Amino acid sequence: MADTSSSTISPQPSGKEAALQKTAPDTSRPRDEIADWKWKGSLGVVMLTTVINGYDVSNVANIQPRLYEAFGNIELLPWIGLSFSLAVFALLSFSRKILYCFDMQWIYIISIVVFMAGAAVAGAAHNLSSVIVGRTIMGVGGSVIYQSNLTFVAVFATPAETPRLFGLLGALWAAGLVIGGPIGSALATNSSTTWRWAFYMNLPWAGLGLVMAFICMPSKYLGPDIPVWSRLTRIDPIGISMNMAAPVLFALALEFSGPVWAWGSAASIAVWVVFGVVMVGWIVQQYWCIGTTPDERAIPVHLLSRLDLLPLWIASGCAGASYAVTLYYTPLFFAFARGHSALQQTVRLLPFVLVFIAVVMLVGALLPVFGRYNIIYIIAGTVTIAGGAAMAATLSPNVPESQVLGLEALIGVGLGCSYQHGVGVSNVINKNLRDKVDSVVLFNLSQMGGITIILSVAGSIFQNVGFNLLTDAVGSNGYSEEDLREALAGVSSAVWESGDPEVLARGVEAVANVLAREFYLVVAGGALCLVCGLAMRWEKLDYGKGKEKGKGTGSEA
Repeated sequence: MADTSSSTISPQPSGKEAALQKTAPDTSRPRDEIADWKWKGSLGVVMLTTVINGYDVSNVANIQPRLYEAFGNIELLPWIGLSFSLAVFALLSFSRKILYCFDMQWIYIISIVVFMAGAAVAGAAHNLSSVIVGRTIMGVGGSVIYQSNLTFVAVFATPAETPRLFGLLGALWAAGLVIGGPIGSALATNSSTTWRWAFYMNLPWAGLGLVMAFICMPSKYLGPDIPVWSRLTRIDPIGISMNMAAPVLFALALEFSGPVWAWGSAASIAVWVVFGVVMVGWIVQQYWCIGTTPDERAIPVHLLSRLDLLPLWIASGCAGASYAVTLYYTPLFFAFARGHSALQQTVRLLPFVLVFIAVVMLVGALLPVFGRYNIIYIIAGTVTIAGGAAMAATLSPNVPESQVLGLEALIGVGLGCSYQHGVGVSNVINKNLRDKVDSVVLFNLSQMGGITIILSVAGSIFQNVGFNLLTDAVGSNGYSEEDLREALAGVSSAVWESGDPEVLARGVEAVANVLAREFYLVVAGGALCLVCGLAMRWEKLDYGKGKEKGKGTGSEA
């Protein structure tokens, strides 16, 4: 049985005490009670499940044509990719509250089981709706797993370790994103495995994580010592429910308006109105603590007034959004404009991903030495703007491939400086345990919210603007709306199978045009990151490295 340790959340410091806490380095030894082998084994579990989470964001990117061939329902195809990320984002406030209700180890174990159940449902699906349901269940488990991973590092790592570990998790998540596409595609095109194994592949690896979590994960309770029923009554069910509903309604309104509903139709207007009402209601409920208390709100609103932390979260959301656009839409350019296969697309995305991972790791190692995090974010915003603007201005069927590779690498430099480091910086700024855990939640909400919202926005741009451009380019040739929608989805379409060189050239030009416009979202993300960097405090953080030298990483007992 794992070692048990409880930690009651202490009250918020104020006045002179808070000022002293901000400047003093945290040199505590947060895992003295954990055996060294358990700490290392737990890190192994955290790293493994982080890669799995990244894999499942992108593993369906290249299997959607196979799913369309099997089940049809082209209007549901965008939800295959969106459902997982959307569920992760929608459940983050629940993930935060549940970590205050029960032992972290058992929450982790149960979440892995839920994730595995979702993978089994998606793999065994007999229609597209069942695939989406399975992906959503996976997102429910994945949300708690990823939140627990970051919370685990925030609670048990020393200040000098946090930048490297958070940077490593960001790099591993990115690695999972990279391998997801080609692995899913390879399994889908193999007659012995089919697309189902893109989901079944999760089961043995998640099963390994389950066993390791049971053996290695330390038992840790973060909440107050009160009865279980009392803990559950304090989770703010109204706030959590609205947090779940708002992003789902937003995605519904964006993804279905145009392809399914006309923008001015009653259905489209109704969903937008309901989303607005729920969003306003959620803000009002959280601000005035309706049905809850200031300390028990689903969202840690008290931290939003922290001007030393707010720019970090906004910049992290911008980095997540810019990363998602680059990762999802750069391969589409190579697919449409060059006709490359999924593996060839992945190879041409490597400059972006490898540079991104290298910069994430480098910045994570340098931050404890350099300390001035605001400069990192200023550089990040400037470089991201440059790369995104150049991509938006030059992306066309005739652009040299080497130029695209160079520009995506430049974007990778910018995003590597800002993507994962906000949570590590806030973990050093905060000295209170609850603030550390709650900062992780706000970081996750910002980053996953940025990814989910921007994928919805970018998908709407691609489907609506792309449809209009494609209609202008080849619509006079007698193609139906379904033909054009299929062409944009990358599935078999009369447009791409026409064999007419002029039609193909005009169609590719139209798609390249809309893909170039997607990178204005990257420019906007970089600009907001630059503003946040300029708004951050000009301070040098003390990670307490000198005082931690010679200290052990845990007992061997």
